[in-house]
Amino acid sequence: MKDLRLLVFLFLAASLVVTSCDDIGEPFDPDAYRGNIISTQLLQSYTAAQVDSVLASVGSPALALISAQYDIDVYKITYETPNARGEEPTIATGAFVVPNTGAAMPVLSYQHGTVTRKNDVPSYQNQELIIGLAMASAGGYASSMPDYLGLGDSPGMHPYVHGDSEASASLDMLRASKSFADSIGVTLSDQLFLVGYSQGGHATMALLKEIEENHSDEFTVTASAPLAGPHDVSGYQADVIVADAPYGAPYYLPYIVFAYNDVYQEYENYSDYLQAPYYTTLPQLFDGSFGPNPINAQMPPIPNQIIKPEVLEDFKYNYDHPFRRMLRDNDLYDWKPNSPMKLCHCSGDELVAVENSRVAYASFTNKGCQGIEIVDPGNLSHGDCAVPCLIESLVYFNTFQ
Repeated sequence: MKDLRLLVFLFLAASLVVTSCDDIGEPFDPDAYRGNIISTQLLQSYTAAQVDSVLASVGSPALALISAQYDIDVYKITYETPNARGEEPTIATGAFVVPNTGAAMPVLSYQHGTVTRKNDVPSYQNQELIIGLAMASAGGYASSMPDYLGLGDSPGMHPYVHGDSEASASLDMLRASKSFADSIGVTLSDQLFLVGYSQGGHATMALLKEIEENHSDEFTVTASAPLAGPHDVSGYQADVIVADAPYGAPYYLPYIVFAYNDVYQEYENYSDYLQAPYYTTLPQLFDGSFGPNPINAQMPPIPNQIIKPEVLEDFKYNYDHPFRRMLRDNDLYDWKPNSPMKLCHCSGDELVAVENSRVAYASFTNKGCQGIEIVDPGNLSHGDCAVPCLIESLVYFNTFQ
């Protein structure tokens, strides 16, 4: 059912046809709901000492070296944002971590990595919330942490690695966070930093692009760190689809094809592109209640074996294949950023090829972008590279303070 406000908008739009220009006044904005707060909840308060204990408990020597400075409060925010196709409003959730600095504080938007369970997100205090605790308590950043669409309390399937909805949900969480900060008397500075790792790197790049191309009058990004993201999703990352080789996270493939078809609606049935038994066994595992392990248990070691041979063959050689078009629509390297950026990606990454970041870096520098850096912490796996890259981003952001 369409939202009542959209029906009202359509009625008003029709009535303006017979209304004189003198009577029109200010035009109605159909996106005025974006970032509107539905509810807020204080989840937990931490002293700086408690944050230090949390960081030490992770077991990462590098993370344990971060020293907490401020007590913090963690809030859950439920807000309005467009659905994945941008057709109507829906709700999304996120965590907002506020350090008690007593001064105007910079804002940081942290986009989390791949999860399949709805409650494995910042607003449900998952492990990645620790990054928000560290950034807020050690760096003094008011940290906005969107759950994305289809995760947290947001209905429907998560549109995995879908740039437009990653950007809109993250942008509207920023709006809601700023509005909430004002309501509780917290002063935010004009500085805005964006960071995320893995899918969060892709979401960070999508958010940066959306802000700089469409919302530069509302937000100015001080610096960003899109870390180890699949920025060339139609190129190097798509090689995973065609490779007849085992892959360390086989569930990535059905996740992205289900999500993209849910958004773009190219195929009517799962059986149009998946082989038996996968078109019946896999979809039910992406309802938000299963983690990666039970999904991987239903996958063959070589992910593309779930795809019908004729569909896979067409995908390999047809540049205009529907899934090729969907993937290209979510590439995030062929544009020109205007603000400083640090890319970080390990050469040993076995899940998201380092070439994704190298392609983005080459594209940006070839377009004459200034202030773009890239760093490779070494031959580390995708999981092991996360903490070094996140610490790189914190050190990098602190140079702007």
